[in-house]
Amino acid sequence: MEFMKLQGSGNDFIIIDNREGEVGRKLKELNISVEEFVRKVCARRTGVGADGLILIEKPSNPSNNFRWEFFNADGSVAEMCGNGSRCAIRFCYEKGISGERVKFETLAGIIKGEVIDGGRRVKVQLTKPSLPERKSLEIEGRRLEGFFINTGVPHFVVPVKDLDSVDVISLGRKIRFHKEFEPKGTNVNFIEGEGEGRIRIRTYERGVEGETLACGTGATASAIIAYSSGMVKNKPVEVVTRGGETLYIHFDDRFEEVFLEGSVYKVYEGLLFFEIF
Repeated sequence: MEFMKLQGSGNDFIIIDNREGEVGRKLKELNISVEEFVRKVCARRTGVGADGLILIEKPSNPSNNFRWEFFNADGSVAEMCGNGSRCAIRFCYEKGISGERVKFETLAGIIKGEVIDGGRRVKVQLTKPSLPERKSLEIEGRRLEGFFINTGVPHFVVPVKDLDSVDVISLGRKIRFHKEFEPKGTNVNFIEGEGEGRIRIRTYERGVEGETLACGTGATASAIIAYSSGMVKNKPVEVVTRGGETLYIHFDDRFEEVFLEGSVYKVYEGLLFFEIF
């Protein structure tokens, strides 16, 4: 089975063209679930290795270029993924499924995007975010202040003074599973300001269940929180990810239209064999 691996700002994804239903037929033949398939293919040491897997499907509405099914590395389904959407757009551009401007269907709604510089950069319009909501959480007897916002998927954003000293995995996991965000939990972002228009970010990602090098919807959530709280004043907001890449978050003052822009890299194309199942 053919696949392509791409990465955006350190977030890596396996993408398969499933418009003819090849994956479903193979899973039926192997008698395995799609969740097991995703987990084994995304496993870092025994599979291809990725933060998530994307299936490109035929659109429900022919006016759109394609529909996607997005899976986290643990096999769970996510409504939206900013960096994943940028990688999917480049994949479809390279495969001739879409042109430089694209519309595709997700569980979070119709997503629009634009290919720049032959696909080396992709700008994607995300769904309209929810209004930021300040929350105070009790974590092991102490109060933690932050902001909740949904940018297609839920995010809790925590401003900090020393980003490098944060125990992202331990604290992030406690927030991710906090009763405030039951039953599905939340992604968690820790941010630190750097000047008038730049922040740094570290993210604990739901579904991956660990720190990732980048998260597009998390970068977007964090940029909006940083701007609305006065941490930064300039737009677009530059978000420096754990992987060292910079994402650019564009938005109007009412957050009606929000765009995520950054680099996308094709890592390799390959053939997936099924001896691991």
